[in-house]
Amino acid sequence: MENGNIYSLLEIMEQKIQLLSEKYALSQVELGMVREENTELKGFVKKQNAQINNFQNQYKISKIVAKIAPDAKEAAELRDKLDEYINETEKCITFLSK
Repeated sequence: MENGNIYSLLEIMEQKIQLLSEKYALSQVELGMVREENTELKGFVKKQNAQINNFQNQYKISKIVAKIAPDAKEAAELRDKLDEYINETEKCITFLSK
């Protein structure tokens, strides 16, 4: 082979390596962004699940209260008291799970 052909092949390889290096750097940046978005979405899902559980608890409390206290004023007081007890219980569970 001629020296000219070898040098031109080396230049082509160098250009391809440079291109691959740039693509790798871009993919690393993109991967970081995707990981960050994934973390944010996991937090969002966790928050949504907590809200769903809260709504389910409120619904269950409403059903219990409706069966126990037919009077609207008594029902509201009972609902508030049950909600307070549930919140305190959840705080205790959270504290104990740490």
